[in-house]
Amino acid sequence: MRKIDTLINQHSQHQHNMLGALTQQLQSHQLLQQLWAAVCPEILSQLSTVGNLSNGQLTIFAHSAIVASKIKLTQANFLTQLQNLQQTKPAFRECKVTAISVKVQVKSHPKTIAQTPRKLSKQAAISLKKLALDLGESALSEQLKSLANKI
Repeated sequence: MRKIDTLINQHSQHQHNMLGALTQQLQSHQLLQQLWAAVCPEILSQLSTVGNLSNGQLTIFAHSAIVASKIKLTQANFLTQLQNLQQTKPAFRECKVTAISVKVQVKSHPKTIAQTPRKLSKQAAISLKKLALDLGESALSEQLKSLANKI
């Protein structure tokens, strides 16, 4: 019984360590995203996401090539603002950014299938008209006539 308890405790400690590491990584990523949102305009912030910070290089994923080119054009300005923000805000001091790398990561959108309008054949329209005549005056016969006229 003690062996089982020991194994369970070791397994739960391992999971706790993994969860702690994952939480740490999530907090780091959120801090980088906040840093990026504080520097770039709101529209660019919405159309791009922070990838990671590795060896002082901040990787930004743009949703389109247009957004990526806009970020690349203003990259020097963003880098200066990032470095100023690192010096003034204590929360961002651990984020040492010396370069910005921009990559395009296009979001896929499922293609919508255009539905082709269904058409009745001439024979089907004639059959519906005959059925409407056989029914006489009723709501159903009116609907059948209306449907038969949509050839």
